[in-house]
Amino acid sequence: MVVLLLAQVILFSIFPLYFSFLSGSLRRTSFYTYIALVLLIGGFFGNVYSLPITEKINISGGNLCYGAFMMASVLFVFVERDIFILRHLVRLVVLVNVFNVSLSLLVGKILTTPGIINPHSISAALFDVSIAFIILGGSLIIAELLFLFYCFDAVKKRQWSYPVTTAVYILLFIFTLCLDGVLFPFIAFGINPVVLDIVIGGLSGKIVMACSFSIPLIFFAIIGHRSLSAYLANDTVKWSSLFTINRQLKRELSEKNYGLKQAATVFNNVKEGLAVVDTSGLIIKANPAFCSMVGLSKGLIPGVTPIHTLFSSADSDMLPIDKSGHWRGEVKFGKASQGLLTITPVGAESSQAETYVYSLVNIDELKETQNELFYLARHDPLTGLENRRVLDEIITDLSAESICLIVVDLDHFKDVNDSYGHGAGDMVLSVVGQRLLGTLSSIPTFTAHVCRTGGDEFAVLIVTSDKEVIDQLSQTIQGACKSVITLPQGSEIYVSATLGVSFQGPSDKGDILQKADSALYAAKSEGRGSIGYYEEKLTSVSQRKIQLSVKLKQALEAEQLQVFYQPQYASATKKIVGVEALVRWYDAELGWIGPDEFIPVAEEMGLIEKLGEWVLLTACKQGKAWLDSGIKDIKMSVNVSAHQLRFGQFMNTVKHTLLKSRLPASMLQLELTESSFIEREQDVIPQLVALKALGIQLAIDDFGTGYSSLSYVAILPWDTLKIDRSFINRLPEDKAQRQMTDTILQLASNMDLVIVVEGVETQAQFDYLQSKGCEIIQGYYFSPAVPADKIIFPTNRSIFVRDEEL
Repeated sequence: MVVLLLAQVILFSIFPLYFSFLSGSLRRTSFYTYIALVLLIGGFFGNVYSLPITEKINISGGNLCYGAFMMASVLFVFVERDIFILRHLVRLVVLVNVFNVSLSLLVGKILTTPGIINPHSISAALFDVSIAFIILGGSLIIAELLFLFYCFDAVKKRQWSYPVTTAVYILLFIFTLCLDGVLFPFIAFGINPVVLDIVIGGLSGKIVMACSFSIPLIFFAIIGHRSLSAYLANDTVKWSSLFTINRQLKRELSEKNYGLKQAATVFNNVKEGLAVVDTSGLIIKANPAFCSMVGLSKGLIPGVTPIHTLFSSADSDMLPIDKSGHWRGEVKFGKASQGLLTITPVGAESSQAETYVYSLVNIDELKETQNELFYLARHDPLTGLENRRVLDEIITDLSAESICLIVVDLDHFKDVNDSYGHGAGDMVLSVVGQRLLGTLSSIPTFTAHVCRTGGDEFAVLIVTSDKEVIDQLSQTIQGACKSVITLPQGSEIYVSATLGVSFQGPSDKGDILQKADSALYAAKSEGRGSIGYYEEKLTSVSQRKIQLSVKLKQALEAEQLQVFYQPQYASATKKIVGVEALVRWYDAELGWIGPDEFIPVAEEMGLIEKLGEWVLLTACKQGKAWLDSGIKDIKMSVNVSAHQLRFGQFMNTVKHTLLKSRLPASMLQLELTESSFIEREQDVIPQLVALKALGIQLAIDDFGTGYSSLSYVAILPWDTLKIDRSFINRLPEDKAQRQMTDTILQLASNMDLVIVVEGVETQAQFDYLQSKGCEIIQGYYFSPAVPADKIIFPTNRSIFVRDEEL
């Protein structure tokens, strides 16, 4: 009998187990058909046979069909993970019961009809009695089915582990099937001692039957682990939906399904990793992006993988999950990836357990970008050296140490850019940076840093107060900078460096970088390529220069500078024949500031071009104003800085100025010092020739004080030669000056150049120069530089302005 029982259980189980591995509509059709057949035959098999397992255990065919129905229904819901399967199963039970009742009524009617052949003499009363049992059995099946899944949902909320939940489900299945063996007799026959004995006697058979059909469920829990885990991860049942009318239910389902499809589409296709985790830290569900990011390439088995094994974080509060609220922080995952993880609790509702949504974003590229930005923020992109920001941090960190700072400034570096282009300049800076790093090998026992602080300036910081070591290193640095640098096109460049050195001890106050800069400025004033050591007196000089640089920029932008004009007089008639435009600066706080002080500042700040353009335009406008007032034949002389000739744009500036001021070109004379064109002939001479072609006159300013070369006087299109005051300040007493002046005057005369002598202050100087045929005199003997409205141009007598008239 046991073998027959097992054979029937296997027969009843093998089909539902097979159906559970089918897909789509085929699976659902198979399950519905099988369950309907089991229901149909179950009502009759109870009266057909019983299996006496032992003397006290008896299992009817109807009980076997009932167990098969419950087992198949449980498998169906587990596989489909759809609560509305219960609704359809309830409807199917009702339909089958209606069919069985109808069939019983029809057969009973047929058996009582005269003339019907009834060879086995079956009583019609048998069918009449079975109708009540069919209705009761169907009602109990529906109630027990709903009760079983209600208990399943209650267990699902507990979020127990998979093995524990499965074991509880099996026990509930057995309990429900045994409960049927108690409820059916009591409801059908009432509660009395006879029925009670029948119930107790038949309970053992129910237990055997229930245990037998629990075996397929255990087997499914093992081989269908993923399907059952997915069911456990599903939302719990909204039981009120089982009683909703079809039209309303369809509308709600349509809306819900549309929303679910949208959510599922987003969930499965979003690049952000998403996972749903239960309160025990096991992953219930995860999208493909999450599985790929954390290395679950073989797929996720719900309720098995602990979330904490996938991440590591410096924040120990991340796991176990902090139930008090959200968590957000950086984590490491996979092989070596970094991510931003957000944990959001989803509060439990009346029918649902609490879960947590893990949102993971890969920030490897962001971290790489941050690292690059951090590197760029602290390093010079051209040379790779640490920058000024890092230098300041190092100085702060070494405030308790004795340190030395060497500021390295490349001499005439702008000439490299102007002559060979900025690409060559960048190469020079890179090579010098590497050479400076190489010089540290001469002091291997000392901690040192090399930084590029901006432009063509570097800084070398050494932790030492040993002056001998610094002297040695300074010489090494200068030697390294002087070495030839070969450009890709084969040109060779030689650069030199001026150094500013400052020491600072733990008790010293002040900015060591500012002190080193002061030493650098002092070294430059002594000559390029020298080394300057900081002294206390240099601080005021540096502060003054910084103050002037700020104020000069403001004054230039606000046009607070002024242009004064120093008249030039014909020595024979003592009449004004021209003026030299000279920029002057008066500051409300600092007073009058001399050009010899602020012009170098303008050159260092890169403001000299703007300043020169402004002076040129202002002077030309003033010349045009005098011309319009009837004053003719007054030549306007304007100084031109070497910086204005650097990029070949000066010609356009002059054209624009003449056009804007409407001053005739013949009335403008540009004064250039010899340093403007020395060793830059290829760049400067074409510009001077073009200016000359416009009708502008050219003058050599301060002749003989710089890199004088008679060849330049011969080849350039000069009109005027101006003799500096240093050649005539001791005239006529000094014999050497007389001879030098006579020689220059003779040279100019032979080359048909107009002579202008600057700095004439005494009658004796004037008389001597006049006797030598000097044509134009400029100096305090006649007038200093004065505002335009202080110059008077008489028509009938000569006049000059004395200091006391100002």
